[in-house]
Amino acid sequence: MKNVLKRVLGALVAGMVIVSPLSAVAPAITAYADKTLTASPSHTQEIGWYNDYHHEIWQTDTPNSSTMTLHDNDGGFGAQWKCGPNGSRGSFIAHRGIYWGLNNPNTYKDYRALYCDYDCIWYSGSSGNAMIGIYGWAQNPLVEYYIIEDCKNWSPAQDPYAEYKGSVNIDGGEYKVYTSSRNTYTIEGNKSFTQYISIRQNTRTKGTVNVLDHFKAWENLGMKMGNLYECVFNIEGWESDGRAELTMNMRVIGGYHHPEDNSVQNVNMEYNSQYKQMRFTWDAVNGADSYGVAVYLAGKWRVQEENITDTEYTTPKNLTLGKTYKVAIAARVNGKLDTANAIKNAVTFTVK
Repeated sequence: MKNVLKRVLGALVAGMVIVSPLSAVAPAITAYADKTLTASPSHTQEIGWYNDYHHEIWQTDTPNSSTMTLHDNDGGFGAQWKCGPNGSRGSFIAHRGIYWGLNNPNTYKDYRALYCDYDCIWYSGSSGNAMIGIYGWAQNPLVEYYIIEDCKNWSPAQDPYAEYKGSVNIDGGEYKVYTSSRNTYTIEGNKSFTQYISIRQNTRTKGTVNVLDHFKAWENLGMKMGNLYECVFNIEGWESDGRAELTMNMRVIGGYHHPEDNSVQNVNMEYNSQYKQMRFTWDAVNGADSYGVAVYLAGKWRVQEENITDTEYTTPKNLTLGKTYKVAIAARVNGKLDTANAIKNAVTFTVK
């Protein structure tokens, strides 16, 4: 939760901490997935679809790399992160689930059920904090929400900005409910929003979360739920090292179809130190006849190249040392560039 205050999606957003070696106390975890994503200091975020589930991995403020391994036979994933040592104060997020996107006309009342069956074996060290549970956003009003099933070393109830709203009993357990007002990066840009937080008191690492029951309980406490943007199972760490293996199935009953996604996936970057330039490559998008590249400069997105017919682009030479660049790559499908997804999935790098 603390790292949410600092999080800026797709952007670069120190104190020394001591951590216990993972090998000393971590449980044995076996991954059985077949697609692994990596976030690093030069590639801080990756977003996409895999087997009808939407996923995201993101990290910042750490010199290390983290991974997310997507299961092929369910909606789960494995995760490993290292955000505590080497003087960093890093943040990490990995989540996977259901995604409607911006301006979805439906609220939770349009669905008969929304639930998540999960089993999560996970470990987090003695430094920093971490948590697992359901996460998402909604619009009208703009809300970031958490249903926290288990947490280590810190609880959002300890946040001085949290306002206690009441207690509810759902799925055989008591959840204490809080709200917190924020003003930082959101799915709609930098603006004010409210966090809704349910914290399970008898924490658990497996079970079923009836998400709609939480939405109904929140509204009974005067916390309005608007149009759904996403609902995912979330693993989050701040100034911590950890790993997790999650099996998960999340289902919506009532006519959900995930939106068409023409976003560019698996953007790789190769830096040429001799010429101080970056080369980008990416996976081809089905139906795309060309691609466009834009860079964020002086508060605006500026097109660098259009009508790229291959899946690669190399920047001009002599990029500025020490400068951080934010780059968006869009696919043109049916004559239209998918700029919204390109900007949302923009990558960042710092010239060194």
